[in-house]
Amino acid sequence: MANANNIAWETYINKMELELDGRSYNVYAENLNKEGKREARLMAYMDSPEHSPKVLKEAGYSLLATSNKGYVLFHGNTFAQVPDCSTLLSYHAKLDFPLFTAGRGTGESEYIDYAFNTGIISNFANSGKLYQTIRGREQTKSFSFLIKGSDLRIDVNGAIIEVDAGYEGEKDILLLEAKVGVRSHFNIKQLYYPFRHFSQLVPNKKVRTLFFIYDLKKASYTLHEFSFRDREIFDSIYAVKCCIYSLVRPYTYLIDELIDKDFSTEGNVVPQADDINKIFELLVLIMSGRNTVHEVAEYFAFDIRQSNYYGEAAESLGLITRHKGVFDLTERGGVFISLEPQHQQSFILKLIINSWYFQKLISKAKQKGFFTTNDVEELIISVEKDDGAKRYSNSTIGRRVQTVFSWSKWISEEFKSFLVEEGKVMLK
Repeated sequence: MANANNIAWETYINKMELELDGRSYNVYAENLNKEGKREARLMAYMDSPEHSPKVLKEAGYSLLATSNKGYVLFHGNTFAQVPDCSTLLSYHAKLDFPLFTAGRGTGESEYIDYAFNTGIISNFANSGKLYQTIRGREQTKSFSFLIKGSDLRIDVNGAIIEVDAGYEGEKDILLLEAKVGVRSHFNIKQLYYPFRHFSQLVPNKKVRTLFFIYDLKKASYTLHEFSFRDREIFDSIYAVKCCIYSLVRPYTYLIDELIDKDFSTEGNVVPQADDINKIFELLVLIMSGRNTVHEVAEYFAFDIRQSNYYGEAAESLGLITRHKGVFDLTERGGVFISLEPQHQQSFILKLIINSWYFQKLISKAKQKGFFTTNDVEELIISVEKDDGAKRYSNSTIGRRVQTVFSWSKWISEEFKSFLVEEGKVMLK
């Protein structure tokens, strides 16, 4: 987790003289604010294992809300793994006409709405006609539950929940927890608390919980349905079904088709950022207003250095500017955000192919049919700063070579423009 939360929790635990030896503790927002020297809502943000502060993770402790101002700190686990999904569907959007304003959101809602408007959510749920009736934050009704793995009963009344989208059908209520970018785990509370709350509000309908992922790297939507074997047992969660939907028809681009001066970039930076998905996520994050290096680090559970690496990568593609720890979208970055989801993937492809460093490598490959690890290393070693000094040295070179090959592999898998073998990239 980012250093700020680690420090805040260590400070709080020391000030309150808590012994993380298996005992449970009631925790109050006002004390977190006062003793942790950090906003309680930020200290309580633990939506994945990566976001758990080190002191709690090492002791095997978790935190759950009991009200809008209180929590329980206990020895146990609140995370569930997102299972691999092998059910793939090439899906044709159910639209009567193009949606020219579909790409104007600032986060998960953009991709949820597009999935709903194109019929993906209805197809997955198989619940007949659906109407969107739920979105945003509200306080829960009163309920209690057991965490069987910890032998702990928890009472909840008025805890804050946030449903990314909810739909009502004739017989079902669908509740979505959505993420942009691939996730390996999630906090069960994100599904369980809304499930219990709406089960009380609408007892005559089946409440179903869905975990929604938009993978920008593959331009695909993955839906997982989870349920609970016993509605009063928090950790009785199990996977019901899943499906990966793709609205993008596979297309093979020849390199020369992608050369476009409107997508070109110049500079003296070769990025160090293997995960293209996180570059996509970064732009969505900036658009939503979380645009400082510290906010980006907290969102991704990065340290500040990694946050800057991904900022540098986005900047090298002309998508953002960076100044004194603040990231801002460029006009090009704004164009990316405004595109329909299925066009964002090919937009980034063109930016990568027309970047100055890929153009040099492609030129090399046109001479001999491929470029190699050595070619990439030589290119990176040759890069100079404005004062003429070498920009990269030692392990920095190897990590940036790795990024070039990671991006090349993505291009080969999604667009077939390259063929990547061990240490070699061939043009197609």
